[in-house]
Amino acid sequence: MHHKLPKEIEPFRLAQNGLTLEGQLPLSSMPRLTELLQSNEGIVDVKMAFDVDHVGTPFMHGEFKTSVSLICERCMAPMILDMKVDCLLAIVISERKIEGLAEQYEPWVLDNNDPVLLSTVVEDELILSLPLVPRHDEACLPDELWSTGDDFEESEKDKPVSPFAVLTDLKTKQ
Repeated sequence: MHHKLPKEIEPFRLAQNGLTLEGQLPLSSMPRLTELLQSNEGIVDVKMAFDVDHVGTPFMHGEFKTSVSLICERCMAPMILDMKVDCLLAIVISERKIEGLAEQYEPWVLDNNDPVLLSTVVEDELILSLPLVPRHDEACLPDELWSTGDDFEESEKDKPVSPFAVLTDLKTKQ
């Protein structure tokens, strides 16, 4: 178990040795993620357990925890989102191997056996877990912006009985 995370990792080697990496990464080390956030301040708690399953598939079980600052799409005010991401990635060397994976795995395709930036893997999983439309859990708009729906209701006498009643009314008015 490592408490200081390496900058680069070799996923196949880590899986063959059954190693676990634990530590923290600054959000500022993830440029694609921070461009989606209001602020790049904060840290990510990272735990990555590498191993090989009973059929010989190398995999990584990742747990990432952080709090990020986003802009609420409802009220346009800053908001804090607590994130806890769990992922189970099968490490494969080519896209052809994806079809044979067990259902519990998401594929992590590596083009070659070169070292991988650890922050990139964490960044990818956090980006995938961001909400499509960030918004507060509670009602964040002022009461005067909420409509009761009364403005939009038509009275029964104003509603035509059938679509042809409108045409009949137009014909008789001429």
